Amino acid sequence: MTSRIAATIGLTVALLSAACAQFYEAPKGVVPGSGRVPAAAPSAIRVDQRLNVVVSPDWKFVDQDGKSVTTGEVFSERPTILLMAFYKCTGVCSIELESLKKTIRGMKKDDAGDLYNLVVVSIDPREGPNDAKLKRDEIIKGYDRKGTDRGFKFLTGDMKNIQGLADEVGFRFYRDDKTGNITHPAGIMIVSPERRIIRYFLDQQYDAKPVLLALQDARNEVVGEKDDRPFFMACINVDPLTGKRSINVMNAVRTGGVITVLAIIGSILIMNRSTKQKDMRNRRGDQN
Repeated sequence: MTSRIAATIGLTVALLSAACAQFYEAPKGVVPGSGRVPAAAPSAIRVDQRLNVVVSPDWKFVDQDGKSVTTGEVFSERPTILLMAFYKCTGVCSIELESLKKTIRGMKKDDAGDLYNLVVVSIDPREGPNDAKLKRDEIIKGYDRKGTDRGFKFLTGDMKNIQGLADEVGFRFYRDDKTGNITHPAGIMIVSPERRIIRYFLDQQYDAKPVLLALQDARNEVVGEKDDRPFFMACINVDPLTGKRSINVMNAVRTGGVITVLAIIGSILIMNRSTKQKDMRNRRGDQN
């Protein structure tokens, strides 16, 4: 029985290793370490939480109205909820934006454009002001509070400025130049009026109260703690035109691995318990 368990564990480890190895393989034609993302592989898709880092004021973008703006202008007025996504994404980006809409609607006494701004930056350089305006109008309509539209800023830009901002906030994503497919993590950042990174929320859904508290901290330039949750969702190979996407392999592998290990441990405990009970019955039989 022990050998059978050992064989099962060995097979599980081998399968998980093979799956991980396949997932971590760098795209063809990409030299490891040559790009902004080390090896440009899915293993590097993550958020490095760079708390207390001050974002440069010089990154240049274009807002939903076609006006040129800088990060110095965007982050200077009030605390900011920053989301890096892209407007044609039909995957987790849509979930994040919908969740953010519910989150800020849940801040009943604190309006966008008053306590804070919501800034969404497209990570797809092919998107322009029209894409930004369509998505912004959609969010404002769902937010439905008069006079607060000044608090919503939806930006687009070229790859140099997108990468520059992403680097500074620790947002590690990958875009395949041949296919246009984008792989990116999920999460929002809270940025203070002095452009200091105050807090990260690494998820695709956000509760109003923690976000509101983080915005209040940002107003006072108080840096929060890291988000230590082990997993977060990611768009995997999302085609910005068709919306086609593949499964989040790493999360599936991790979850499957955890379930398998727990099942094996449970089986071992049950078998050990059965063995002990059988031994006890045998001893009683011998005594009688």
